[in-house]
Amino acid sequence: MARKANHYQILGIASDVTPAEIKRAYRKLAKTQHPDAQAPVGTDEHSAATEEMMRINEAYETLMDAGKRADYDHRIGLGRIKGKQTIYTAFDEDAQRDKFMRKIFIPCRSAIVRVLGQYKKELHDLSADPYDDGLMERFQQYVDEIEDALRHASETFTRNPAPRSLHPAVQLMRYSIAQAADGMEELRYFCKNYDYSHLTMAENLFRISSDLSRQALGLTKA
Repeated sequence: MARKANHYQILGIASDVTPAEIKRAYRKLAKTQHPDAQAPVGTDEHSAATEEMMRINEAYETLMDAGKRADYDHRIGLGRIKGKQTIYTAFDEDAQRDKFMRKIFIPCRSAIVRVLGQYKKELHDLSADPYDDGLMERFQQYVDEIEDALRHASETFTRNPAPRSLHPAVQLMRYSIAQAADGMEELRYFCKNYDYSHLTMAENLFRISSDLSRQALGLTKA
């Protein structure tokens, strides 16, 4: 009997992807796998395509919700990380957890908290004269610093699988990183068109990112 595909397989993505990557995969499938594009209404083929689209929608809705995704990952046993096949036993779980927190989680989270915490100061400095080339160049350097911190954290979490008990916290941090990355893109847009609505959007996204980051830290202490 064929094994049922999990949500990641249904969307054609890896288990460590970001929310942005989940969105891209879903949009692509929604265009190519829509029942009306597969067969005429009322046919068996259309019914089958409808059922497949329902599975795609269920996978998307589950994986886009950080809490549901963490619960789902536990259910399907993603304590085992593909590639390196790192498996933590009860015997070494505490030691691995402590090591991961000290070397991976805390440094990555702290770097993101630090750089996002500078946003209001950097924006205040720029507000002296947004059209001053020197001030704008410094602000763009700050945006680059955000990108560097987010990329480093994302890549570090990917290269260093977390112990199973920390998996929900890491998933929330990935979601936090994705929100911050969206905020960073808003700052990039502002640097190009000076539309102040991008600054408001960036501030909101950074606040969401910070809230998720605090929740992630809280999960490590549960």
